Amino acid sequence: MKKSTRNKLNMYGSVLSVLNDHQPSWQAVSAFVNAKTAFETKLNQLRVRVTEQLGATTGVALEKKLRITDLRKRVLIVQHALFLLGRASGDVLLQERNSQTKTELERMALNELAARCAELKQDLDSYATQLAEYGITPQSIAELIPLLQGIDELNNSTRKAIIKRKGITQAIKDLEHELDELLRVELDRLILVFKQTDPAFYHAYESARIIIDYGSSKGSRGNEPENPGLAS
Repeated sequence: MKKSTRNKLNMYGSVLSVLNDHQPSWQAVSAFVNAKTAFETKLNQLRVRVTEQLGATTGVALEKKLRITDLRKRVLIVQHALFLLGRASGDVLLQERNSQTKTELERMALNELAARCAELKQDLDSYATQLAEYGITPQSIAELIPLLQGIDELNNSTRKAIIKRKGITQAIKDLEHELDELLRVELDRLILVFKQTDPAFYHAYESARIIIDYGSSKGSRGNEPENPGLAS
């Protein structure tokens, strides 16, 4: 989450808290009720989007890491069996293709691992029935094949997650704009009604509208140059 979004969320939350605390003052003013309802709805939507943004790539990255780790382990076991089969049968090329060590597999970039998986799939198509004597069961091969075939999809999963995150980020930007407009155009003007009749409410709202930069020692009022109501 961007720092500016975090700071605005704190401001929006403070404003909503003040409005809820002083509901008896404004509940008979229909325009204020409508503005407050719209503001709260947009704020809830923003909170949902921020939560989605935080998990958009984190969950995918973790799942991808776990799946790749599992795939490397399975590939290594089958490779050893194919290596030994090549050695026993005198098939030098089979032996060479499956000679990677655990360290070499772990150092492979994802595109290199995808190429290795395609090569391994071809060897399994030819030699799967001969691997039982090396402890490789038909079940373990059946479990491995979909993983080998799904490496390209896995390779694209992070890209898809980034694209999704960009869409969420744009939605957050749009919601921030709508919330700022609701404050500046409606609530900042409507609050003036209470400046004389309920000064405690007015001043609490005024204080809540200050955006505090938690990375700085200074605060700034949100949209103050465009806020004729609170500036008066």
